[in-house]
This record gives sequence, structure tokens and C-alpha cells, in this order.
Amino acid sequence: MKILLIEDHKPDAVLLRELLMEDTWGSFYLVHAERLEEGVALLKQEHFDLVLLDLSLPDAFGHDTFGRLHQQAPNLPIIVLTGIDDEDLAIKLAQAGAQDYLVKNDLNNGILHRSIHYAIERKRAEEKLRLAATVFESTLEGILITDAKTNIISVNQALCSITGYCVEEFIESTPNLIKSERHSHVFFRQLWDILNKTGQWRGEIWNRRKNGETFPAWVNISAVPSSATSNISHYVAVFTEITELKLSEERLNYLAHHDPLTGLPNRLLFHDRLEQAVLQAQRSKHMIAVMFLDLDRFKAINDTLGHVIGDELLVAVAERLKHCARETDTIARLGGDEFAVIITRIIHEEDVEQVAQKIIQTLSSVYSVGGYEVFITASIGINLYPGIDNDRGKLLENADVAMYHAKQFGRNNYKFYSTDMNAVAFERLMLETNLRRALERQEFRLYYQPQIDMQSGIVNGVEALIRWQHPELGLVSPLEFIPLLEETGLILPVGEWVIRTACKQIREWLDAGFPSLIMAVNLSGRQFRQPNLIEMIEQALHEFNIPPAQLELELTESVMMDNLEETAETLKKLKLLGLKIAIDDFGTGVSSLGYLKHFPVDTLKISHDFVLNLPADSADASIASAVISLARNMQLSSVAEGVENQRQMDFLRSQDCERMQGFLFSRPIPAEQMTSLLTSWQGMGGK
Repeated sequence: MKILLIEDHKPDAVLLRELLMEDTWGSFYLVHAERLEEGVALLKQEHFDLVLLDLSLPDAFGHDTFGRLHQQAPNLPIIVLTGIDDEDLAIKLAQAGAQDYLVKNDLNNGILHRSIHYAIERKRAEEKLRLAATVFESTLEGILITDAKTNIISVNQALCSITGYCVEEFIESTPNLIKSERHSHVFFRQLWDILNKTGQWRGEIWNRRKNGETFPAWVNISAVPSSATSNISHYVAVFTEITELKLSEERLNYLAHHDPLTGLPNRLLFHDRLEQAVLQAQRSKHMIAVMFLDLDRFKAINDTLGHVIGDELLVAVAERLKHCARETDTIARLGGDEFAVIITRIIHEEDVEQVAQKIIQTLSSVYSVGGYEVFITASIGINLYPGIDNDRGKLLENADVAMYHAKQFGRNNYKFYSTDMNAVAFERLMLETNLRRALERQEFRLYYQPQIDMQSGIVNGVEALIRWQHPELGLVSPLEFIPLLEETGLILPVGEWVIRTACKQIREWLDAGFPSLIMAVNLSGRQFRQPNLIEMIEQALHEFNIPPAQLELELTESVMMDNLEETAETLKKLKLLGLKIAIDDFGTGVSSLGYLKHFPVDTLKISHDFVLNLPADSADASIASAVISLARNMQLSSVAEGVENQRQMDFLRSQDCERMQGFLFSRPIPAEQMTSLLTSWQGMGGK
């Protein structure tokens, strides 16, 4: 232990050194200074464990001597040495921070050593208390201390800030001051049982602020035993307010169980509610109904008007659905344009039909979204429990199967699930499975339908149309598998195969000596948005050495109107390759003619819907004439598809339509037959 002795009287200094040397408790290292300034300088240079200070020094005297030294070393234990036994001075020095007051004439080895030992221990205890007090007042957690009878004897400022009560309001009160009514007597009885048995309890408690507001806190309560006996003397409770944490938990729980767009329960919460509804139905002996709703042609609206309008429409649909069910029922959004409803406490099947009819009627009226008036309908599949199939895991699945059948029967209606529906659903699943293998098994074929130039009468183009030659099912209709290609994402690899095969066929016809033909290939919205579209087409053109102007890409209006800036940029890149661009089924989508002049388009194709009733239907005749006139005035080519008879051809020719295709000239045929037709057509001079 290193001690600083500040003493100007040498005999006293010698005496103190000798007394210290007699210590049997440990070794001391004594440094001696005769003046206060010398001692202060040593304290700044070296570390000491304790100071022995004479009050009468050449440069300081009395109480001032201690005050000046204590100011320089407030955390160092100081024992005062004096030749005068002055009790008043001793008390003042003790109050100022001195650890002891020793009269030199009364000193002996035992008194000095005990004083040094106790001074150091007291200083350590003081330091611990000071640190504890600092923590007590500076911590963000509220702290409350009671006696054994739970009377509050101390609180910190943090608890006052949390609760709104001041210290004076807490003192002599009990923790009941901030007690809320959120917990039962059983809760507190269990709390005290655990606290008395283990000496500690921790958990969540809802308390009440002074303004009456309740708040959650994580509380740690400790029982403090008396140092003299084993009985409890105090209780210490530490409060951590967790209001923000609870709000975050509630928000995360809400997001985990609700659709962020519509606020409806999501698939996870729907299945939980369905389990509860089934158990309730079993107890009450009532039925429940599970409805699976899919919006009809929502994708067309979403692709045409954009995703923002599509989202607004989904929110509007959700709001209407809420008015079609009771509070005890559940309406959920499963994803995309799919919704589900649980109808509880059903007595008669007719009750479900009334709800389904109400939904169909409510959803079918006009919507005003984003400045547009939009119509949407829904197809609904219904499954009852208990019913045909009481497998709880298949209630929604079977409702989905019934919904698919509602769509097959014209949409905007509902169908109840029946067992024979599963056979159809199984066929669809098998079709999808076979479709995934069709590309690698080379089961796809390209058929070609000729396009006739009306001025020369020769074939100057063909449209490539995909067909699926299934080894067992035979030739599968495009209406069956193309939607599946879109749904599964297989449209991308299959679409690439179509472009490469079409380019290869152009090369073969060129090598065979046929004149240059325009090869029209359809692109879906998903293909048009794929990141590597330009590179993929460019690679096919290069591989088969095809003049780019012979490849014409057909896109619908709805595809082109989705994200106009991105569309214009992609079309510009395609035109830089030298390709031709056609708008397919022009006039059937929702677009603005003002945008047409900004797109690098070469051809407008008249939909077969407008050609079918020509020339008898005056409305169709006006639309077809308008499209041809628009194309001519904008210096674009016009193509009419679906021409099936002479009257249609004569009318279109009279309006100066440039090209035509349809069954009147030829059905879509395989490449070999198309090659023969081109040969014979050339030999006949196009007549």
C-alpha cells in the first residue's frame, strides 16, 4: 500500500514511519512531503492509496489545509493528524469528507492501522454508493424501492418520467398507485408466490400513468433480505417501458396476417380462421361455406391501365366484399386477384347461394379508379363443410376447383363443388405436367398462315402460329395450352423456341429460292418485358443470317400501353435491329391514338372480331374502315385477319386493305405444306 504523509514536524514523521513499520497486516510504502504544495505536486505525479495529513503546515493551517487537499484529490481517503483534540473540528472535517481524525499524542500501532484499514474500506463503500446513486438516477429504467410492507421509500427520476408522478407522490404510497385493472387477482397472487419462493419475479405488467393511460412494462422485482436476519427487508422493482416494442410487435403481427394492399386477412390468417370455423361447425352442428373468388379478366385491365390502377381496383373490390358478409364471416385476399370467404353458421344451402349472388351483383357494377370507369366480374367456387369431401385440408382446394369450373361456364357466376370436378382438375394438372416436358421432347410445331398482298395477289408474308402435337392427346388447341404457358412462365423458353424456329424457316425458304417473306411472330406481354429480349432476337437473326426486315413482331395494344416509357424504349431498340413492329387486334384494347405516333410501328392488324360480320354489321364495317384509313394516313401497313369469305375480302379490298389472311386463302398449315403452297402459288402467279 502506498501512503503519502504530509508532515512538517520531523519527529512526528519518524514516529509515524516506525508505527507503520510495525504493521503485521501488510507492507506499506511511505512517501513524505513537508509542505502542502509539495504533497499536491506528488499527488499529480504518482498514485497513492491514502494520505496522512497534518493540519498545521508551513503553507496551510487547520480546516483550510484539508479543504485544499480534498479539492485536489476528492476520491482519495484522507486521515487528519493533529496535536489538538478538538471534537467540533473533527465533526466538521468528517462532514467535509475526512475519513478519520487522529490526535498524535494518542497514536499507537493498533489505532493507526485500524484507522488506515477502515478509511480505505469506507472510501470504497462510499465509492460504491456514489456509483449506485449515479446509476439509480441516470438509468432510463424506472426503479422503485419499498420496505418489507411494500411502502415506497425511494424512486428514481426515470420512473417519475414514465408514470407522470413526482417523487413526493410516490413516497409513503404503495405500488398500487400505478396499478392498472388489466391483471386479475390470480395474476398478482401467482407473482407474490414466485417472488417469496425464489426471491425474484420478472414479467410483463400493464401499469397506469397519472393521466389514466395504461402502458406495458417489463418488470424485474427482487426481494432483498436483511443483513442481520434472513427476513425480507426491501423490495426493488426495475421497470422498462415497452410501449414501442408492443406497438412494433402488433404491427409485425398484423403484417404477418394481413394483406398490405387491402388490409384483409391473408392466406395464413385465413387458414387459421378456417380451422376455427370447422371446429365451431362441429360443435354447433351447422354448416360453413368456403368461397374461392377469382376476378374475371383482371389481368387485361392490369396490363392495359397499369399496376397502380390495378391495385386501386383490388382495394375497391375488397371494400365491396366487406359489405357482402357478416362480421362473423371472414374475407381474405389470397394473392393477386384471388379472394376467399368463409361463411359460418349456415342452415340451408340456399343461404350460401344468396351470398354468392349478392357478391356477383355487388362486384359487377362500375368502378371509378384513376379517372377510368372499369367493369369487373368474379367467378366463384363454393365448397360446403360438412359436405361431399370433409377433408379439412382440401376445403379451399376444392373451392378453387369449383371456381375453375365457374370460369369454364362463362364466368361471372358461381359453382358448388362436386366430385366429378376433380377429374377435370386432374386433367388440367396432367396437361400442365406434359406441357413442361413438351419443349424438351420437341412436341411443339409451328404452323404458318399465309398473308396475301391485295395488289399483286401473291403471298408476301406468313404468320407463325404454335401448335402442340401431343403423342397421346394429338393436336392440342392453343386455347388450352397458351394460357398455361403464361401461368407457368414457360412462355419465355417456348417463345424463344418460336422465334428461333421462325428464323430458321425463313432461312430455309430463302435458300430454296422463294422471294423474301415477312414472318409475323406474336409476342406476349411477359416475353416483351423479359430483360434479354433484344439479345435473344439479335442472336437468332445472326445465327440464321436473316434480313431483320423479314421478321415482324406482333404485340397487342394492352401490352404496349403498360408502362409507356419502357415500351417506347424497347420498341426503339427493336427497330434499331431493323425489325418490323405490328399492333395485333388493333381497336380491341384501351389506348390513346395520341401515343400511336410516338411508337415506331409498321403495321396495324384488324381483329377477326371486326371482320367476322363484314360487311353486314355497319359498326364493324365502320371500325374496319377507320383502322385501314388510319394506317394509310400514318403511312402504315394494314392487315386483316380472319377473312373467311368473298364478301369480307371484297369489302376490305374496297377499303384498300393491303394484306389479308384467313381460311378463305388457307388455314394454318405445317412448314412442308406451306412450302408446297408457296410453290403452287408462284406457279399460278398468285391467282
